[in-house]
Amino acid sequence: MYKFKKEQVLDPEFLTKLIRNFKSEYIPRFERDQKYYRVQTRIEQRTMTDGKPNNKLAHGFCRYITNMATSYFAGKPIRYTAADKNYDDALKEIFKNNYINSLNFEVSKEASKKGIGYYLLFINENAKLRIKKMDAENIIPIYSPSLDEFLEAGVRIWEEYDIDGKLNAEYADVYDEKYIYHFRRENGEIVYSQYAARDWHMLNDIPIIVVWNNEDRMGDFEPHISLNDAYDNAQSDTANDMDYFTDAYLCIAGASDILEDELSGDEDEEETKAVKNLRKNRILFLDEHGQAQWLTKQTNDTANENYKNRLYKDIFFLSQVPALTDESFAGNLSGVAIKYKLIGLEELAIMKENCFRSAQTKMISIITGFLNLLKNKDWDSDTVEQKYDRNFTENLSEIIENVTKLENVVSKETQIDMLPADIVSDTADELDKIREETIKGENLPKINVDDL
Repeated sequence: MYKFKKEQVLDPEFLTKLIRNFKSEYIPRFERDQKYYRVQTRIEQRTMTDGKPNNKLAHGFCRYITNMATSYFAGKPIRYTAADKNYDDALKEIFKNNYINSLNFEVSKEASKKGIGYYLLFINENAKLRIKKMDAENIIPIYSPSLDEFLEAGVRIWEEYDIDGKLNAEYADVYDEKYIYHFRRENGEIVYSQYAARDWHMLNDIPIIVVWNNEDRMGDFEPHISLNDAYDNAQSDTANDMDYFTDAYLCIAGASDILEDELSGDEDEEETKAVKNLRKNRILFLDEHGQAQWLTKQTNDTANENYKNRLYKDIFFLSQVPALTDESFAGNLSGVAIKYKLIGLEELAIMKENCFRSAQTKMISIITGFLNLLKNKDWDSDTVEQKYDRNFTENLSEIIENVTKLENVVSKETQIDMLPADIVSDTADELDKIREETIKGENLPKINVDDL
């Protein structure tokens, strides 16, 4: 967590040192996390000597943890609601044009992998507000050294290569609350800096939104990479043992005649008669002192399997992500029972939501500032509500039954708000439909039963 003043970051010499430090301290970690997510684990670099079997079985526990945690937390879209109908429509139009649901999922996944993710807001050539997901490797957040520790500036870095992969230039854009300052380096020298290239980004705050995965800025599987490596090694060694057994040697004791024939170097025959008979007819003749047995490596299968099972359980227990193939998930479980089994994943999602909500609040504030400028309005971003729904199989009949029991106990709005997004995605819109149906029902002509 870098804490500097903006004036320091805008100094070319200081900025060069900052980027060099970031690339040496953080980039290797982010690249490692990305490799583990792609199931490119450390086992792939293992080497064996003397031609021994070298199986390299990589397991995607890290990928599973991130996909499961992200899908549970962000698999269902965030529900945004503004009290003002025009404001609500304008805000949702911006989100729709930027595919916000997919964007939120990808940023959440980036944070799950590397501990931190980013949105970058910008105005394109058509004067449209656009939101882009940025990789952790391309953004350096700079916080204020004051007690508030607010975002002081943000640095976006990237590189330019030619067709042969040769580095042509390095770029850095420094964002503050008003401008974008452009820097460029060629052959280790600053070619131009912010004094020659500066653009107004036309937004009311630093347009970089930082999303922490948790307060420690650590990915969901980062603390458990060593367990993934241990499991890879154990399974690969088991596969190696199987190869050792397949390549077992036949040990023949007391068959000196075969050895003497081999040592005589008879050039007229490629193989001795005894060896030929063994290979062709699978019959071995030994004298009264002879003995034949397979020479194999003895392994303790029970201990090995117990070790691997222990690693397997530890990975899911410590990561707080359940193994859905576990027998405890079988059967017709109630909603409460399912939630109890997912309590670890729910705690993980709560930590994500706390960080995600504050990032979304800032993004909505920037978007609202743009809409106010564009439409000459004074909409307040604090009036926008965010609702997060967990993505898991629910017992709908149980939920509907509980909602029905609250009839005449709580308001209709509260009842509807308790329903999952699969049934009602917009509470205000649903209330409007109920009012319209009620009005239509009241306007229907009254029918006298006696006239029928």
